[in-house]
Amino acid sequence: MKIKLIFLVFLLFSILNIKAQCTPTITSARLGQKYPGTILFCDTEDEVLSTVQSYGSYQWYKQEWTWQTPNNNPWVAIPGGTSQQLTITGNDQLNYFKVIVMQGDCTAESPAVFADGFVYGLPAMMATYTPGTYQENGGTVNVCNGASVQFDNIFPLVYGKHTWFRCVPASNPPVLGDPCIIPGVAGATYVATSSGKYGFYACTEYCPDQCQMLDPFAFVELNFGNWEFCSNLGTGEAKRKDNSLKIYPNPTAQHLYIGKESDKVYQEVTITDMSGKLVLKKNDHRYNQPIDVSALVPGNYMIVSKSTDGTEYKNRFIKK
Repeated sequence: MKIKLIFLVFLLFSILNIKAQCTPTITSARLGQKYPGTILFCDTEDEVLSTVQSYGSYQWYKQEWTWQTPNNNPWVAIPGGTSQQLTITGNDQLNYFKVIVMQGDCTAESPAVFADGFVYGLPAMMATYTPGTYQENGGTVNVCNGASVQFDNIFPLVYGKHTWFRCVPASNPPVLGDPCIIPGVAGATYVATSSGKYGFYACTEYCPDQCQMLDPFAFVELNFGNWEFCSNLGTGEAKRKDNSLKIYPNPTAQHLYIGKESDKVYQEVTITDMSGKLVLKKNDHRYNQPIDVSALVPGNYMIVSKSTDGTEYKNRFIKK
């Protein structure tokens, strides 16, 4: 009887061990360093994916990313991807990867991991003006004296140290001492109160050697003065009107709320990713209704809300 019990216990542990080993999990050096389930690349790198445990056979697959949910792109078997390790490169960014393994009578599939990177996240700048204090004039923007313009790097979570300019620098990367450099400013935001042509140079926080200059064509030229349209501002101080709304929670994983009770209804609400692609649109949205953003890929987004009187509000938010 004792021998039978020992045999049954041994058999049970053997079965449990087989099942435990047949649950493949992908690992790599950079996996989850910044975002769970995500591998982030710098400019030119290779990354090795592997399973935590070894198995009898392997087949690796990849699926192209899309902002649509569900992702209907097919999973494609990777030619030659039949060993425990798989090497992926920066060209594999914006793809999901998984592996199907076999061990004895067991066949199992790993959870997918996402290959992402900063190589495509070129710097972009957003200018925020106070309504009534500026007018666009061809390639420049005329701004009333006493007003200000806020410039923001649209990718604040991507880029770390910034160098801000009030004119286009003579070289890229900029040379220390260039007269265009605004001294003492290293953050993702700069508030301008004087004339100049503004832009920045920034290095990614995750990849400190990967730096980018804002395209000179994207620099914004401001010309401050006592323009005719400023005369209705009385003392020269702008009648301030918010061109942004309260949005909460921010960051958010699922629901986003916008606005204020006095507006009641927003004629149109649009959400775009940082490339300018429209990912969500709502009409006749009430201020106290949640906007479900759970289907969006984690990252930075712009939300533009238009009130019934035509006023347009711009905000940024982070989808976790």
